[in-house]
Amino acid sequence: MKKIVINPTEAIRQQKLFEGLDPALLKQLEGHVRFQYFQMRQMVLQQGSAGDALLLVVAGRLQVVSFSEDGREVGIHFLEPGDFYGEVAVIDDQPRASSLVSLADSVVGFLPKAIANELMTKHPLVAERVMRRLCKTIRDASRMRAALSVARAHARIFSVLNNTATLQPGTKTGVIENMPTQQALAMMANVSRESVSRALQQLVKQGIVEKDHRRLIIHQPQVLQTMASGAEETVLAPLQVKNGRGQTSVN
Repeated sequence: MKKIVINPTEAIRQQKLFEGLDPALLKQLEGHVRFQYFQMRQMVLQQGSAGDALLLVVAGRLQVVSFSEDGREVGIHFLEPGDFYGEVAVIDDQPRASSLVSLADSVVGFLPKAIANELMTKHPLVAERVMRRLCKTIRDASRMRAALSVARAHARIFSVLNNTATLQPGTKTGVIENMPTQQALAMMANVSRESVSRALQQLVKQGIVEKDHRRLIIHQPQVLQTMASGAEETVLAPLQVKNGRGQTSVN
């Protein structure tokens, strides 16, 4: 399998955390960052490991995951190129609270903890971005707890979709760019992949969402939000699956 080829200078320059910093400083950072390639579904970070570096997503897509007391994998949120991760462990010197898994072939940069801390101490712009990231992490965790507290499985799926979507500026339409796989959504909602498939089929059938290649367009965000709250009972159509003989069964 052909690995992703990157330009270290461009990889550093395109990081959101470093926007607006002096080019000479970025050149210095380039010498400290270690870049590593990960195949799809490869573990990038292990929960409980040492927080010895700040991670910079250069290419691909990653998912932050945690594990329940009974060992089930629970997806939390996604990371895209330009995002950074691991600032909490870098700041408080505690083990990693979550794991990180690649959802596609990816390249990650590792900035040593000492250099990351120095950046946050000496450059207010970097410190502000880290604080904003921490605030977003807290809000995301709050929404995730609310979603998982809903008893009905389909409502949890709708809640994950609702929380992942972004409202298009000047419109009443939501969109999920680079739509996560059904397995990734299932992990986030703590349901089976088949349940996610049924939920998406139902939403498409009712005209609430529309699939557009790797995007999911949400035509009725308010309806999806209501369904996500669990305030209304929603009956999902059975999932029809064809076997190797062309016969249809219902799950």
